[in-house]
Amino acid sequence: MAGPIIIEGERGMGRTALLERALESEEAASFEVVRFETSGPASGVAARIPANGRGLLLVVDDAHLSDHATLLSLRELCRRGAGTLLVTTAPGGSVPHPDPADSLRFEPHRRNVHLPPLALDDVTTLLADVIGGHVRHATAEALHAASGGNPALLRELITSCDLGVHFVRRNNLWEFREVSTWTSGGTRRSLELLSKATTQAWYELSLERTHELCKAAVWCGAGEMVAPVLAHLLLLHGRAQAVVGFLDSLPDDTVETTPHLALAKAMAMAFGLGQAMGAEDFLLKAALLRGPRPGGRYLAYRSWIQALTGRGSDGSAGIGNVDRDDRETALFVHAARATATIAADPHEAVFHLRRALALGNGGVDAGPPWLSPYITACLIDALLLAGRSGEATLLASDFHGGEQNSGWDVAVAISTLTGHGRTNVTGGVEAA
Repeated sequence: MAGPIIIEGERGMGRTALLERALESEEAASFEVVRFETSGPASGVAARIPANGRGLLLVVDDAHLSDHATLLSLRELCRRGAGTLLVTTAPGGSVPHPDPADSLRFEPHRRNVHLPPLALDDVTTLLADVIGGHVRHATAEALHAASGGNPALLRELITSCDLGVHFVRRNNLWEFREVSTWTSGGTRRSLELLSKATTQAWYELSLERTHELCKAAVWCGAGEMVAPVLAHLLLLHGRAQAVVGFLDSLPDDTVETTPHLALAKAMAMAFGLGQAMGAEDFLLKAALLRGPRPGGRYLAYRSWIQALTGRGSDGSAGIGNVDRDDRETALFVHAARATATIAADPHEAVFHLRRALALGNGGVDAGPPWLSPYITACLIDALLLAGRSGEATLLASDFHGGEQNSGWDVAVAISTLTGHGRTNVTGGVEAA
């Protein structure tokens, strides 16, 4: 007795395409093919079976959408040797309701054909065929991450946003064109896929993949959704003028009412364009626009920038009684005070930096992801200045030398941008 043949895979993985290819094969030509619709009635299944003596191939596409009675009837026919059952279905456990296909998954002699997501190498090869040349690794990574290796989603990303026209060749490799302004358009699902993948890559500090995802998102019309990530990424690349240009292209009041966009613009102005006073005024006006509770975060940003530029006496100027229940606000308050006191009282700075680092473990509500590595580097320096070299060495052991995903390169980039110091041999950033 032949058991059922089950083609299993997520939607968009090519279940139906593989089924049709199988039915066109030489092996299938020797069978009498009988198709059953998932919406068809369970009664009369046996009546549809021809009595011409040929072997039967009973076919159900999307069996997880069928009714139990139909599949049970077909299973019984196959158990009696009346034919072979060939079905496609979603993976077990992925259907929100009782799955009719479960009645086939434990049949003796069943044959399972699982369609896994495309691997990164597969996506790279497909893109090379579409674009007509080798694609940059980070670009392939970006589209693989956004699509999850799903061929249908990959096709949607490329076609619905017309991404194919936004490739440029650089150093013999194709990548997405740079962007300078935001655009609108794209399908809702494409925007959500790109936005989610961008956020994940950003918090993993996979900077090259993040950059390619940002560019793809902007060309698909999701510029406003990924604007905070792109702005901070451009900062890490030292492109302050590009940050301001991109942020100025966003709709009115978007920057002022989005904390991380406001922080990016203030940092670009203060550290990249030498407009520290203008950055302080911008954040103060944004804080007044937001009101007392959310505005406190803007004041904390402002105090940190003042401490870095030497325009604040103790790192608390303008903070007042801000809302410390907001994790990111409290983090920047501690960072500001540590920056202001590290030279005169490194022990005090260590206290504030340890508090900031503890707050930085809060995930997406604990500030941009570059902040924790930067605080770590500053803490190493403060420990050295405080004569606590053993603690500094221990902290630097997993941070020094640019270990992958340690955030070392990010800490160096922020320190270079702010002009706060230079890298030292321990892996920290020496205070200026």
